[in-house]
Amino acid sequence: MPEKKDSAEGRLAAPKSGVTVRMYHTGFGDCFLLALRADNGEPRYMLIDCGVIQRDAASKKRMEAIARDIAKATGNKLHILVATHEHADHIDGFGYGENVFKEMEIDDLWLAWTEDPTNLLAKELKQLYDKKIKALQMTLALLKAEQSAHADGIENLLGFYMTSGVSLSDNTDVMAALRSWSKRKLERPQDYRRPGEDPLKIPDVKGAKCYILGPPMDAQKIGILEDEKELYPKGAALSEETAFMAALSAAAGEEASEGDDQLFQLSAPFDNIFKISLQDAKSDCHSEFFRKYYGFEETDAGPKWRRIETEWLASADKLALSIDKMTNNTSLVFALELTQTHQSKVLLFPGDAQVGNWLSWQDLEWHDDGANQEKITGKELLRRTVFYKVGHHCSRNATLREKGLELMESSQLVAMIPVDEKYAKAKKPRPWAIPADELLERLKVKTRGRVIRSDFIPTGETPTMPDESSKTEWKEFLKNLSWDKSPDRLWIQYTIK
Repeated sequence: MPEKKDSAEGRLAAPKSGVTVRMYHTGFGDCFLLALRADNGEPRYMLIDCGVIQRDAASKKRMEAIARDIAKATGNKLHILVATHEHADHIDGFGYGENVFKEMEIDDLWLAWTEDPTNLLAKELKQLYDKKIKALQMTLALLKAEQSAHADGIENLLGFYMTSGVSLSDNTDVMAALRSWSKRKLERPQDYRRPGEDPLKIPDVKGAKCYILGPPMDAQKIGILEDEKELYPKGAALSEETAFMAALSAAAGEEASEGDDQLFQLSAPFDNIFKISLQDAKSDCHSEFFRKYYGFEETDAGPKWRRIETEWLASADKLALSIDKMTNNTSLVFALELTQTHQSKVLLFPGDAQVGNWLSWQDLEWHDDGANQEKITGKELLRRTVFYKVGHHCSRNATLREKGLELMESSQLVAMIPVDEKYAKAKKPRPWAIPADELLERLKVKTRGRVIRSDFIPTGETPTMPDESSKTEWKEFLKNLSWDKSPDRLWIQYTIK
């Protein structure tokens, strides 16, 4: 039977050495509570994200229960709170549980440099982000007005940027609330987490330090979403999504800036010499031809199939996906290293980092302050990884292969996946391919079957040993695994010693 981890008071106990990681099953979202032991024997708690994408009464009730459980497990105190990025499936729970979290004592808040209002690149990314969100909102309004079937897909993706809290109405409200709840105020650029900065200590925990890996302070790397070969050189031809945004602004009758007007001209399929405006088409010299073959109104003779109407707006799903992926690529990523004697174990928390974020870690290095004065590199941290929080709910584009998972060489590797497969497969109009089958199978091989999923919390029975594991390995794994046995099944946790 699994070893009991919690005290009678419901507190999450910290192991004598190492860390216990509790993964909450929020639904489709991330929420991780870590417990480490300080020098005085008291626990130190770190909460990484608290989010969910589902929007219904059951999810609200569950998230409120999870917030109360976090408060109980930590004695109403968090030493570090980490918000990896501004997606509802990572921060929406703070809105649902606002009444609980605002009463907790929160010592420190970790946000990425992309949240620094004084950072010029962060400002540029924010402006581009806001412009794209506005374009999507305009698209959604137009599609809904036409009762288009394409509206559902856009609305689903926009859901990642809006929260469900009673008073926290959007992601900006949530991030502002987190800042207000934290004792340490983020007032200077150095208060935000940056890749390559000096390792961060967990208060009073000997042998524990955090290396910040991402997001990269490089717009080009943030823009690498799928594969480096797909990235257009800076200043290349107009991209598909930029053309869409320019055309949408024109269709909505917005006054364009000089730059936007140039983009709109570039978005046209033919040169200006071949263009006839709608006003010219309706003029006396052209009206008979266009009215006969295309029509201007429903009462006209022109066949309806010739008219584009709002069908061109369906391409907005590509714009929505690009926003989603780029926001993922701004994820705050860190590696928690635990060192005792000459042993080093690493826990990797990548948020939802995508390709460019992962690639940037390869170039990072730190000077070890130990006796050997060795250099610590991003690659070396991956090689020492014994715990991997699988990125973006085990989607195929959020875990690198050769420069990611395959570098994790430890025979003790364990993976945790925050996922709700039933919800992902039921998405409309298109289901989400989450978890990705090939990645999931490779994770099982690399971890020897030690894959922990938030949507597979046991109902009382000891999990069956998978084919990839040996009896000895599985027995040791179960010794360090435990879960919530209440009917709610709120969490499952694992201890790395």
